[in-house]
This record gives sequence, C-alpha cells and structure tokens, in this order.
Amino acid sequence: MNFYEAADSLSGPILQVHKWIQEAQDGKVALPHAMNIASLDSAGRPTSRMVLLKRISEEGFIFFTDYEGNKGKQISAFPHVALTFWWAKTNKQIRIEGECSKVSEKENDEYFSSRPRGSQISASVSLQSQELESYESLTQKSESFEKEHSNKTIERPERWGGFIVAPISIEFWIDQKNRLHKRELYSKSGTDWKKALLSP
Repeated sequence: MNFYEAADSLSGPILQVHKWIQEAQDGKVALPHAMNIASLDSAGRPTSRMVLLKRISEEGFIFFTDYEGNKGKQISAFPHVALTFWWAKTNKQIRIEGECSKVSEKENDEYFSSRPRGSQISASVSLQSQELESYESLTQKSESFEKEHSNKTIERPERWGGFIVAPISIEFWIDQKNRLHKRELYSKSGTDWKKALLSP
C-alpha cells in the first residue's frame, strides 16, 4: 500500500526523506506519512497539529486541508512553517522548515476526485474549525448530503485544497544509545543543498 505519491526524479535530501518514510512503512509503522506542521496564529503564537503527507516532489511536500479552517488561514497569512516526522520504531526524526503556497486548482481537483467517497462527503459538509451545535448535527448533515448526492459526482468545495511546503532546510536525526545522536542539516542555497553535521 502506498500512503502517498512520490515523483520519480527525487534527489538529495528530499530523496532521503522519501527513503526514511518508506523504511517506516516497511517496518509496519502506522501512518508513516503522518507529520506535525507548526504555524503561527494572528498573535504570533505557535500552533501545531498532525496532517498527512500526500505527495512529494523536488519542489516540496504536499498536504491537503480546508483553506478556511484555522490551519489554512494561518498558513495563508504566515506561510513559513515547520514540519516534523518522528518514528519511534526506527528511532529517526526529520525536521523541515519551508515556505507554503497553494497548489494549482487542477491538482486540487485531481486529488479530490481520487479520494474515497466518504472523504469527499466529509470535506463537503465539515466547515473546519467552526463551532458545532452538536456532533449529531454534523452526522445528520453528512447523511443528508449523501442522500442528496446519491449516484452523483461530488464536486470539490472551493475552500478545500492543497499546500506545498517548499523546503529551505531539512534535518535528519538518528537516535543513539549513548545520547550522541547523529544530526545532518541540509540548507538550501539557490538550487543547491549545503550539508552540515550538527552536535547533538
């Protein structure tokens, strides 16, 4: 099972990210493509949550969300974000910093159409981050929407789409029993990557 799509032309540290995720997947880690994304709210306070990596290319790392939810609004206002992957089973961590931008409408539509129908319905009825009267009201809304769209194609809501994180730095961390952990930092310089070893 492939949890996300990877381009054929990956190289350098981005290829290494892909290899580490594949290693976690081969080790039967649950949701090996889950990553924490940290952003800033309107007061400049950090906030973070887990999202799922869906595509990886030389340009960056793509995930999908509701543009009008708290996360989407924060990223649109302050596009500099930080990603973290952590797999206890492999004792490895990846930290990525980069700039977010929205992916194309075409890419949004293509990915939305590939999602399971239940996921399409959820994206259509859930106004992310808005207050609910009750959970039951949401499930009822979902059931009504499903009946109304029986045997119909579900169109992507305009507020739903993807962000791509273009990395400016990628750090690979490997746990060591003697606490002398291995750290390799790649920093983007133009189109090239500069590698440095860091003390733990």
